[in-house]
Amino acid sequence: VRQPGSTFKILSTYLPALDTAGMTLATVQDDAPYYYPGTKRKVKNWYGNSYRGLTSLREAMAQSMNVVAVKTLKDVSPKTGYDYLLNLGFTTLVDNYTSQDGNTYTDISLPLALGGLTKGVTNLELTNGFATIANQGLYHPAFFYTKIVDHDGNVLLDNTTNTDTKQVMKESTAWLLTSAMEDVVKKGTGTACQLDNMAVAGKTGTTEAYNDLWFVGYTPYYTCAVWS
Repeated sequence: VRQPGSTFKILSTYLPALDTAGMTLATVQDDAPYYYPGTKRKVKNWYGNSYRGLTSLREAMAQSMNVVAVKTLKDVSPKTGYDYLLNLGFTTLVDNYTSQDGNTYTDISLPLALGGLTKGVTNLELTNGFATIANQGLYHPAFFYTKIVDHDGNVLLDNTTNTDTKQVMKESTAWLLTSAMEDVVKKGTGTACQLDNMAVAGKTGTTEAYNDLWFVGYTPYYTCAVWS
């Protein structure tokens, strides 16, 4: 498991914001100094102490703006974001955990917007989350083969019957997220991931001191997550 950084903004925050919280890509949040409620802990943007004022969710995704993401998840509610992640098949999230030294941890909190998790996520499950958007909101559990046959063509193992498929977001929500993530690649933080011959939609992510570097994206054919 690794920390997913800003790739998680799409799944934890902007997905529920567009799907059930009544927001659109044109909804505006104020990129201004902001502290996590009830704390003296400031939400920092990756571009330092400067702020860009009123910003649409589309632009905030393209430029990976932290303050806007946290404010949006506050409006959506961390519990709603967490429930969406469970529907996307994430198995390493923490509802409530008490360590041996008595500290309590939960991922149902505002740092969820920025991928600040107790344990992190696996590349496989993160890839599958984005693949669900690429698949018009239809979730398929990841699997590694379809069937195995012997030298005579007899089927030894069959994995083509998948009964756990489910629609976890509106098709329109998946379309909007794809459109916004195309902007990430066209003119946002993911311009290095452009292809000459087809559209790419995706999201970048970094963690503190560049311990984790991510790009998760898709073309009309494939979804891929790269971690370094």
